[in-house]
Amino acid sequence: MTQLPSTSRRAALLGGLAASAGLSRPAKAAMTPYETELYANAKKEGEVTWYVAQILGETAQRVATAFQTAYPGIKVNLLRASGQVLYQRVMQELQMNALQGDVIGLSDSGGQQAELKEAGHFAQYKPHRLTEVLPAFQNIDPDGYYHTTIVSMAIIVYNTKLVKPEDKPKTWLDLADPKWKGKAAMGHPGFSSMSTSWVATMNRLYGWKYFENLAKNETQVTRNINDTTTLVTAGERALGCTPVPTARMGVARGNPVGVIYPEDGALLLASPTGISKTAKHPAAARLLMEFLLSPECGRVIVEDQGDSIRPDVPSRPGEPSLTQIKTVSATLAESKTMGELVEPFRNLFGF
Repeated sequence: MTQLPSTSRRAALLGGLAASAGLSRPAKAAMTPYETELYANAKKEGEVTWYVAQILGETAQRVATAFQTAYPGIKVNLLRASGQVLYQRVMQELQMNALQGDVIGLSDSGGQQAELKEAGHFAQYKPHRLTEVLPAFQNIDPDGYYHTTIVSMAIIVYNTKLVKPEDKPKTWLDLADPKWKGKAAMGHPGFSSMSTSWVATMNRLYGWKYFENLAKNETQVTRNINDTTTLVTAGERALGCTPVPTARMGVARGNPVGVIYPEDGALLLASPTGISKTAKHPAAARLLMEFLLSPECGRVIVEDQGDSIRPDVPSRPGEPSLTQIKTVSATLAESKTMGELVEPFRNLFGF
């Protein structure tokens, strides 16, 4: 029989990770009979390969470490890349009939996952923990081929030395105001899935004229959407569209940045994860999927300035909860066709 780690040992290891982040973390609950059986089978496989674009590399590594701590004997082979880059890699591997990822976490709002499902590349699996997350994220695919595991948001970040409190923009539309000419930055939809979703959503809300005005405003386009915060922190730009964790990290480090949740809605990406139909480590893949929906994973996400989809994992002190923030999202139909906006965007911005 497979020897399982004691509850006290696992709690101590998980608590050590939380202490290193400056937060306390409750002990992990004892494994259910299903989890016990799944772990035993996963341990025989010994490893699992996780492709993920939904979170920063440092956070993904901490999630992998927490999983390996909770389930000794199972190694996580982690590949983290930006959304469009990872999607291209998955498609290339599929064309060669050599997909290496067991668990695939792409970062758009479901269009890429729906495409993979329709092509028969995902295994059907309904996690036992799915009913524990917020209802809005429980059934993104009624057929059970992929599930929301991590959410991310894009908001406006500003340099507190360059933007007076009374001048702060209140909406996404404000970024196109001529007073911000040469002072704003945004990511490129050809490289960042979050930027692609943002462009599709803003196009629905305000039309293509909005982007024409941003171009007239000499808005700087960065390859990586996280680079907008770097520009704002350095004072090279006053405003930027950026992911929430990147902005919050800047604030926590004492950088001259502030966070604005736009009144017309922070962009929400409910990013799904699926298990490859040809997974070489199917039991370990299912165990990792369960872990991605667990309180332990949720706490790692929150410790790294993100937001958990679990109602029992609170936000960091002083931060609004996910349910308190007005959000907007690209529809599934837009997610499937948003790539069509990349070329017009390139033509408009010359990049």
